[in-house]
Amino acid sequence: MANEVASADPFNLEALRAAPDLDTVDIEKVLTTVPVRRPGRNDFFRVHPGEDFVIDNYVLEHESEQDRTNYWVTPNLRDALSDHLRKVRLFTCIDKRNNVFLWPAKLPTADGSHAARSWYVSGLLAAEQAKKLWVKIIGNRAIGAYDIIRARGDLGEPQWPEHSFEGLIKLAFRDKLIDSVEHAVIRDLNGEI
Repeated sequence: MANEVASADPFNLEALRAAPDLDTVDIEKVLTTVPVRRPGRNDFFRVHPGEDFVIDNYVLEHESEQDRTNYWVTPNLRDALSDHLRKVRLFTCIDKRNNVFLWPAKLPTADGSHAARSWYVSGLLAAEQAKKLWVKIIGNRAIGAYDIIRARGDLGEPQWPEHSFEGLIKLAFRDKLIDSVEHAVIRDLNGEI
């Protein structure tokens, strides 16, 4: 009975001294969210080097007020939505804080401008560098491309999650899937809402 009273007292100093060190408690981060975004200008990041962790695909980039969101479009809607789709190379990335994200790097198009092309090509070059090194990209308007900055220190090897690429895509686009022309984003683009 005395031990129950002692452990129930939140100010019992003996119980606090006997508590385990929280730094030694084994924990596991549960991956529930995978953002779809370009690396931030201050983010050193790596790109997963595996060929099975990248895909060229079409996404719909929708802007509303200050927000830009990428949507996964099912293959059966590509023809109907071709005017709104953008071909991207979807890279699996991780920043130095072990936050996983998918980078929809835009791919150059045959009919695209030369100015846009240099941005896209420099982004793809940065992704290739990031497969081996920690880098960050900073837009440089004077040259019309990204500057690629390599980390000076040893940031260690990235700790990739044990999810499959398909699993990461499902997490990233679970609420950003367009599988019908009745989707609210399509209705917004068509001026129906």
